[in-house]
Amino acid sequence: MIRTLAFGFAAVLALGIVGGAVWYFTPPPATTATGSSEPFNITGATPAGATPRTSPSQEVKLPAGIDIRFREVTREAGVDFRHFDGRTDKEYIMDQTGSGLAWLDYDQDGLMDLFLVQGYTFVPPYPAATPTCKLYKNLGGGKFRDVTRALGLEHVGCGQGVAVGDIDNSGYPSLFVTYFGKPNVLYRNVADGKGGRKFEDITARAGLANHPDWRQRPNYSTSAAFLDYNNDGRLDLFVCSYVTIDMAHYPDCFSKQRDKRGPCPPSQFKPTHCLLYRNNGDGTFTDVSEEAGIRKVEGKALGVVALNLDDDNERNLTDIFVANDTENNFLFRNLGTGRFEEIAVISGCAVNPGGNRQAYMGVDADPLTDSGRPDIFSTTFQHELSSFFRNDGHFHFVDAMQGSGLGPPSWNRLKFGTCFLDVDHDGNLDIVIANGHVSRNVDDDGDPENTFRQQAQLFLNDGKGRFQDVSRQAGAYFLEKHVGRGLAICDYDNDGHMDIAFNNSGEPAVLLHNESKTPYHWIRLELRGTKSNRDAVGAKVTVQVANRKIVRHRKGGGSYCSANDPRLLIGLGAAGRADRIEIRWPSGLKQQLGPLQADQGYRITEGVDKVEAVSPAGR
Repeated sequence: MIRTLAFGFAAVLALGIVGGAVWYFTPPPATTATGSSEPFNITGATPAGATPRTSPSQEVKLPAGIDIRFREVTREAGVDFRHFDGRTDKEYIMDQTGSGLAWLDYDQDGLMDLFLVQGYTFVPPYPAATPTCKLYKNLGGGKFRDVTRALGLEHVGCGQGVAVGDIDNSGYPSLFVTYFGKPNVLYRNVADGKGGRKFEDITARAGLANHPDWRQRPNYSTSAAFLDYNNDGRLDLFVCSYVTIDMAHYPDCFSKQRDKRGPCPPSQFKPTHCLLYRNNGDGTFTDVSEEAGIRKVEGKALGVVALNLDDDNERNLTDIFVANDTENNFLFRNLGTGRFEEIAVISGCAVNPGGNRQAYMGVDADPLTDSGRPDIFSTTFQHELSSFFRNDGHFHFVDAMQGSGLGPPSWNRLKFGTCFLDVDHDGNLDIVIANGHVSRNVDDDGDPENTFRQQAQLFLNDGKGRFQDVSRQAGAYFLEKHVGRGLAICDYDNDGHMDIAFNNSGEPAVLLHNESKTPYHWIRLELRGTKSNRDAVGAKVTVQVANRKIVRHRKGGGSYCSANDPRLLIGLGAAGRADRIEIRWPSGLKQQLGPLQADQGYRITEGVDKVEAVSPAGR
C-alpha cells in the first residue's frame, strides 16, 4: 500500500511539474527557461524568494591517524594537456558539456594509462594548431609519456565522452569516444606487429558510423558505457544522446541582467533518444534500441551507470540508470528477455523529492550505507540539491539528501563529474565532485557565490550515508577554482590509494596523487571473466571482514563522460585480511575465495580457484 501511494504521488509530481534547472539566460522576448530563478521549496532547500544559504567548507576533525591529502602532480608526471576552449560570444551549448577522460591499461603491463578527450570548434575561427585527444602511457615511478600519434589516436572533433571495454575478449581494452557534429569513434586495440599495441578505427566496419540523428541533424552524444545486457559474454554499448541541434537555426539567447548573448538553456532544444548497440561477436554492433525498449522514451542524457540495481541474486542482470538534464531520469530495468522497462517514476529516482525535474549530470552507484544495496548519487545544476537515491530494495529508491550533509556545501556549485572512492580505507565510500559553471559571463554579476570557476569537493562518509565536507584539508587543488567537467579515479601507481584526474573545460588537465595517511587496510581486485565478458562488467563482489560485509560492483560507465580504473580498490578498515570473498559473475557463477591478506592486489579469474598476487609494479 505504501509503495502504491508513493508511486502515485511521484507520478503526479514527475508529470505535473516542470522543474528546477536554474539557467541564467532566456531567449527573447519572454520565453522562460526550464525553471524559475529560485528553487522549488523542498525540505533542506532554500525557500523560494529567500537568499540562498551557503555552507562554506570548514576544517573537519578526523579520527586519529587519518590525514586526507591530495597533491597536484600534473606537470611533474609529464601530463601536458589543455582542453580546447572554442567558446564564442554565443556560448554554444556544445562547448559547455565537454569533455571527459579515461583510465585504461592499453598494453596490459599492469600500469594504468590516461586518455583525455579533446574539444574543438565547429564555427570559425579555427585554431592554427589542431588539438587532438591524448593518450599518456604510464611509465611507472609516477611518470607518463604522450604516445598518441604512435598509437593512432590523433582524432579531431568536438569530443564529449569516452568509454573503455574489451569488446573482443582479447585481453586488451578498446576505446569508444563520443562527439558532437561528427560520428562517434570506436578504436579497437590491436597488435602493432612490433610486439606492442596500437588502436585501429573500426567505426564504419563495426556499424557505428551512421548515428540515427544524422538522418536529420548532427548527433550529440555524451556519456557512454560498455555492459553485457544479455549476458552472452560480450560487451554491448549504451550511448547517451543529449539534445537535438539545428546549427542553421540555432537560437539567440540573452541575459536579462546583462543585455547580451549568453548560453541557451536546454529548454530551447528538443530531447532525443539514447542508443543501445548489441555486440555481434564478429567486430560489428547492431542498433537494438527499438527492440530493447530504449527508444520508448526521450531525454537529455548526460550521465550513465550500468549495474544490477535490483541486487537480486536470482536475476543477475545489468540495469541502466541515466541522468537527464531537466527531464525525468531513466531507470531501465533489465527484463532478461533482451528488453528493458523504464521505471524511474515508479522507482522514485526520476525527480527530486519536491517533484521537480532537475539538471542531472554526473552519476555513480554502489552502496553508500551498510545495506549492501547499490545507491545512486547524481549531481545537478547550481542552486539545486544533488540527489542521493537510497536503495531500499526491489527497485524502490528514496532521495536521502536531507540530513546527509551533502546539500548545503554544494548548493552554490554547478556540479558535473562525480565518483565514489574510499579515501581513508574504512570500508565506506566517499564522494568527490568536479564543479564549474556553464557561462563564462556569470562572473560579470560580481556575485562571489556564483562564479564561472568553482572548487572541487570531497565528502567523507561515516558509513550510514552521512557525509562531511573535507575539501579544505584535502589539498591545495580543492581550494582552487576551475571549470570542472570530467572526473575519473585510478590507483595509477598501485600504492593502494585512489588518485584523481580532472579534464577541466578550457583548462589544463589535472592529476592529483593521493598521499593520504590512514591506519586502515585495503585490497585491490582485478576480475577476469571467462564465460562472462572478460572485463567482468556486471559482477558483484562481497568481501567478508570480521563481522562486516562490504559490497562492491564492477560497473559500466559512471562519473560524467569518463571511465574509471576497472579494478576494485576496497577499504577493509582495521582488518588485516579479507576472510572471504564471494564473486557473483555475470554468467551466474558464484565463486568463493579467501582468506586473502590485506594491502595487496590480486587477479581473480572466473572459475579458477588459484588467485594471482599482483606486485606493486602491476605484474
